[in-house]
Amino acid sequence: MTNPERSSPRNPELEDDLESRDSGEILIVVGVFTAIPGSESSLAGVLSRYTVLTRGNPGCRNVDLAASLIEPGRFVLIEKWADESAQRLHADSNEMVAMAEDALPLLQSAPVLDLTLGISAHDLI
Repeated sequence: MTNPERSSPRNPELEDDLESRDSGEILIVVGVFTAIPGSESSLAGVLSRYTVLTRGNPGCRNVDLAASLIEPGRFVLIEKWADESAQRLHADSNEMVAMAEDALPLLQSAPVLDLTLGISAHDLI
């Protein structure tokens, strides 16, 4: 399976923002995955394994997996990375490829992915 982050059209403005950002900012990747009805447990297993393995990657600050209480079968992955290079290296990792291959047949639709920058409360004052 092609990595959705890699197959998305490149956004030059986003790349400029990432290059000019403060090195202390955390890069956050959010993924929302919705299971085909009946495959919720299997998808939870795939995402749980990915979460544990990803936490050991260089530059990974944290990875959390959450299950929706509102929409059964919807899972949210939140990955925090020290920098863009660590996140990009992970995007091509064996963990990412294996997760994508194992999750694909269990998904109701393509995952929704977002790339964000953490905002410190100190930045808002």
